[in-house]
Amino acid sequence: MTTQTLRVIECRGTPRQIGQQWGEACRESLRASADNLFLTLSMSPLAASREDVVRTALKLETNVRAFDPEALELIRGQAEGTGLPYGETFALHCMLELAINYAQIGGMCTSMALTGEATKDGQALLGQTIDWNPGARMDLLRIRHADGREQLSLCLDGSPYYHLNSDGVGNCANLTLVEPRPCASLVPLSVYVPKAMRQPSLSAALEVLVTAARGFGYYHLADAQGHVVGIESTYDDHVLLRPERGVLVHANHYQSERFRERDVTHRYVPCTFGRRERIAKLVAAGHGQHTPETVKQMLTDHGTPEGRICLHDTQPAPGAMPRETAATVVMAPARRTMWIAVGPACRRPFAEFSL
Repeated sequence: MTTQTLRVIECRGTPRQIGQQWGEACRESLRASADNLFLTLSMSPLAASREDVVRTALKLETNVRAFDPEALELIRGQAEGTGLPYGETFALHCMLELAINYAQIGGMCTSMALTGEATKDGQALLGQTIDWNPGARMDLLRIRHADGREQLSLCLDGSPYYHLNSDGVGNCANLTLVEPRPCASLVPLSVYVPKAMRQPSLSAALEVLVTAARGFGYYHLADAQGHVVGIESTYDDHVLLRPERGVLVHANHYQSERFRERDVTHRYVPCTFGRRERIAKLVAAGHGQHTPETVKQMLTDHGTPEGRICLHDTQPAPGAMPRETAATVVMAPARRTMWIAVGPACRRPFAEFSL
């Protein structure tokens, strides 16, 4: 079970400087995450070598350069800070894309976005479990960008997927899967999600996601004004999900009718349906009274074997990779505050971080 203490790394300046500071402060965890990535992919049906994995990842470099050249500067700075080769550092930023390419999918997540009549004060709340491979490493970056915008970025094994910025825009992230296929415009999640979450408004962040989300990313977005929205994507399409009675909940299967027939997530984690049903039931039971504390409590729920929200001490399904809750996250965008428990929140305390 995850027992690490969350490290908070202060970063500021240009993208390259931020990457260098991140790499230097997290040298040990980033190098360990890279080693774990290459080891996991070497056990795939294709028995991918380190060199194979790097070559596969670097096929996306041209897309990243066209989409956000500053991301490449950050990755170069991170490589300098860790002492890892640039190609291996780039591969670490392609963790999910590589896992799907080599059919090594194990971890999943459950999330919620609540607002309006669903919460006690009418303001938006976000919450999710981050379920991944046992031993996954979590680091929190507190970033001050050159334009003065500040950002909390929670990183899973070196990939920044979960964010809250000083304009009060935050996100959750879930994996959703359709059959993999070539996608000429594919950009790694760890590149396009941070760019989206540097934007000054929910609508601007959504514009980035609509352009870049391809194939396996679902996101709840919320802002300080109480707006929430969800976005599901495939390799060539997307659907926006709107709250019902102030509620959006999600696991790892597609909920929009347009994508259900293409969904293959259940092949890897059939518990997705039970988790979605369970979190919806918990949210409905407290409708109108939800606060950060009630969201934290819901995310500790063990439910039933088919619908556990907080994951630990469970055997993986036949053929599936092991997984556990690597972190539990709650955000209140209007308060510019994020609470994080590293590991299962039923066993680990939440720490508070504010911008």
